[in-house]
Amino acid sequence: MTLWTSVRDAGLVARFEVLRAIRTWRAMALAVLYVVATAGGAYLFVQLIHSLESALAVQLGVPVTDQAGAMLDRLLEGDELREILGEMLGDQALVDDVLRYPVLAIFHLWEGLILIPFFAASISAESISIDMGSRALRFEALRTGRLELVTGRFLGQAALTAIASVLGIAGTWTIGILFLTGTEPLGLATALFWLTLRAWAFALPFVGLGVAFSQWTTSPNWARVMAVGATAGTWVAYGMAHAWIDTRWGLLCDVTLQVLPQGWMQGLWHPAPGWLVSSGVCIALGFALVAAGYLRFARRDL
Repeated sequence: MTLWTSVRDAGLVARFEVLRAIRTWRAMALAVLYVVATAGGAYLFVQLIHSLESALAVQLGVPVTDQAGAMLDRLLEGDELREILGEMLGDQALVDDVLRYPVLAIFHLWEGLILIPFFAASISAESISIDMGSRALRFEALRTGRLELVTGRFLGQAALTAIASVLGIAGTWTIGILFLTGTEPLGLATALFWLTLRAWAFALPFVGLGVAFSQWTTSPNWARVMAVGATAGTWVAYGMAHAWIDTRWGLLCDVTLQVLPQGWMQGLWHPAPGWLVSSGVCIALGFALVAAGYLRFARRDL
């Protein structure tokens, strides 16, 4: 099989994966759930801004506004919101660089970094296992190689995650237009799009994690449990490594942070080329995890 044939077959498998998910509504149902979650989170963040603005208005002795955003510029001159943003970014020094984006777009990226990994791992975990369980995968394997099949599944799931990520923009954008005074529709939409690209890149290792577990079992439910559990485990490992970095286990913690997607998460907040480097590493981690699952899949009886 030539390189061009392999690429073509992987592309056809990816296309089939996307169309099947749309046709069966499984992925779309989760995508709608993600949109609702992002919109709900954005609304709560807007209400937090309104609360901080109300407290500031009382301190200044001016009337409290009915809608959030009227005193946002004054609020950003103070310490409270900047400290909140610093906690979200993980580095207070990044606040000034990141504030070139609307605050709602900043929150959207932060929210996406937390939610998208679980969405990506959950939906991609059934990509191969569901067809192995029904033995339908044998018919696909007769028409193309196993490597092309797995690669196509991974690319298809990456595309579905991208679709969900873009749909999530609509929820946050709508909340900004309706509930945050002074929001510029085009400016917010542009910022949301570019920051969502970073969240999508961060999700790719977890897509790879789901596809890896999907190659190990014929049970979609069991694959999903393992993928979501492993995703949660990476956050636990990240927290432990970050907390123990200055102890005698520092070298091990540093190595752990390099192989975890979360170890490159802060780089996604940096301007180019910083976020591009972190995105590239996340993409490489995604393919590496798929390859780890393929070591088992390549030898198993379909």
